[in-house]
Amino acid sequence: MENPKHLEIVEHLKDHLTVSSELENMVALFKALGDVTRVRIILALAESTLSVTELTEVLDLNQSTVSHQLSLLKQQNLVKGTRNGKNIHYELSDRHIMTIVDQVKAHVLEH
Repeated sequence: MENPKHLEIVEHLKDHLTVSSELENMVALFKALGDVTRVRIILALAESTLSVTELTEVLDLNQSTVSHQLSLLKQQNLVKGTRNGKNIHYELSDRHIMTIVDQVKAHVLEH
């Protein structure tokens, strides 16, 4: 006979783990972190606000690659740009992403 508490937990999980827009958004965020260039951009922007030109220099990548990856990060609200004259300077939208990155790094270094 199944434990009634366990059955209650299973029912709770069935109700709360259905595919939702929130879950889809979480998966999209993890996909955004699934590229080395995008993670490098996030790490660079964690240190300073940078223009595309500065990012290309720091990351040793071409402008179109950096711009494309920034566009994908902007779609996930991970970075934002502010126009400064002719240039747009990018920064992290907030520090939440660094909490995730720091936790992943700690996990990787642990193993």
